[in-house]
Amino acid sequence: MLFASFPFILVYLPIVIVACIALQRLIGPKAAQAWILVASVFFYATSKPFNLVLIFASILANWLFARWIEHTDQPLKKRVLVTALAANVIFLSTFKYLAFFASLFAFALPRGYSVPTLPFPLGISFFTVTQIMYLVDCYEGILTSGTLFDHATFVTFFPYVISGPLARAKRMRHQFTQFGGQSDTRMENLARGFFHFSMGLFKKAVFADSFARVATFGYNSTTHLSPFEAWVFSVAYALQIYFDFSGYSDMAIGSAMMLGIEIPRNFDAPYKSKSIIEFWQRWHISLTNFITSYLFTPIVRSFKTKSLLNSTVAIFIAMSIAGLWHGAALTFVVFGSLHGAYLGINQYWRKKKMPILPAPLSWLLTFILVVIAFVYFGAQTVGQGTERVIALFNPINALGYRNLGMMSVEGVSLHIYGLPLVLGGFAAFLGPSSEQLARDFRPSALNCACAVVLTVVAFVFINSSIPKPFVYFRF
Repeated sequence: MLFASFPFILVYLPIVIVACIALQRLIGPKAAQAWILVASVFFYATSKPFNLVLIFASILANWLFARWIEHTDQPLKKRVLVTALAANVIFLSTFKYLAFFASLFAFALPRGYSVPTLPFPLGISFFTVTQIMYLVDCYEGILTSGTLFDHATFVTFFPYVISGPLARAKRMRHQFTQFGGQSDTRMENLARGFFHFSMGLFKKAVFADSFARVATFGYNSTTHLSPFEAWVFSVAYALQIYFDFSGYSDMAIGSAMMLGIEIPRNFDAPYKSKSIIEFWQRWHISLTNFITSYLFTPIVRSFKTKSLLNSTVAIFIAMSIAGLWHGAALTFVVFGSLHGAYLGINQYWRKKKMPILPAPLSWLLTFILVVIAFVYFGAQTVGQGTERVIALFNPINALGYRNLGMMSVEGVSLHIYGLPLVLGGFAAFLGPSSEQLARDFRPSALNCACAVVLTVVAFVFINSSIPKPFVYFRF
């Protein structure tokens, strides 16, 4: 069930909210939580019911591991944690990376042997990483294992179970008594949540899907792209993936907010960044926090001495792992490795107190590097990605626009998508972030009317074309 679909917006979400509020008022918070668990399980099962077997097996196994960790002393406690983490990595790798690694080592496999294709559980990357954080936090004594009821609610919570934001149990579990909202803040939560949801819906249906049409047309073009065209299509893809994922995150945050729950923010106008370090402080913030706390820090600690070189190596390794987490392809490893190299250079530049570049030049250089990395993120193969990057800097026919001129012939009409493209570009580079708008939001007739207008316009775009699944659904 897509967030940006009529069944979710007009049927599923209103029923969940109304029933949750009614149960919280009439019976109590446990009844509201039970309802949310049932609703979340239904939401997850709509893609493929068999996936429930896998996610519940993961939930039960990790909860039992957490209880084992909680009731065990060192040194066995650490061994249990390592076993639990290994089990999660094996679980994720079996369904997501088995065929990928088999292709890398095909030369070592018996002739004629083929690796079976396993079903890919929706959101496996997200709910596995969520539980890895839960296990580590239990090991470090940050939280207790809790009840199976609480853990199942935490993992399956429908706003983030499929595509994040990545949530930590210590931030979520204490809020479970607030399902349905408190009587004095319920109406404000509903208004603020609806406003946040409407912004995300508008981002996805109007901005992301408009940029997607341009990017898809460009990369499906049968003729060679001029540098000008390559930049247009590459920037369009970078804007597509930003509005797509930040739109999903806004809808997730808004859905949870209408239920009285606060989940982590995920984006803060990343394309305004003036360095790669700042970019990752603004882009996929919940993933950045995971990389910093659960990958980079342990890798740095594994080195015997602290040095700038060791820190740079740790950044590169952590970002390469994070790149592979996005998908079972070398293109994602290249994406992560490029950002690891960028961050290492950025850190070295700061530590050595090199000259500070003018703000406009810093912004432009940062954005160019981000776009280059996204070229590999969206490519089918490393070779294809490299060809696209070369096209960006090919001096031949630098300002050619033949492919751009063919867009209207192929159905990408600027009469329809021109305004969304212009407004989307303005919003990404110059406008306030959704977080800032939501923070400044005050319930009023005007603000609620704005949310309704955003929703209606998004409905028009959804109804006029086949809804596109979110990019991060494949991760």
